[in-house]
Amino acid sequence: MWNVLKEYKQNRIIIITTHYMDEADILGDRIGIMSKGKMTCLGSSIFLKNKFGTGYNLSILKSDSQKNTEVVSYLKSNLGEDVIMQSEIQQEMTMRIPFQHCDKFE
Repeated sequence: MWNVLKEYKQNRIIIITTHYMDEADILGDRIGIMSKGKMTCLGSSIFLKNKFGTGYNLSILKSDSQKNTEVVSYLKSNLGEDVIMQSEIQQEMTMRIPFQHCDKFE
């Protein structure tokens, strides 16, 4: 359905509603955020991410469920001390990397 909407929107205005920001990011040229029935913010995906975003989430799958401190120290030394481990459950780690470090990785 996303592909159909993306093709159909050429030279048209399409208004859709969604609760999913990834869907709005992919389909919308401009995104409006409503709260309590009022438009509270309007802009491009990049504008909203820069203004309100917290950064990137990096998910890492490990080969075992043992705690791993090497990944955290590696990321902090190579990207910055403000890299935060959000969770480490079984074989998955999730790290938050602030936007200002995006030029240091692809």
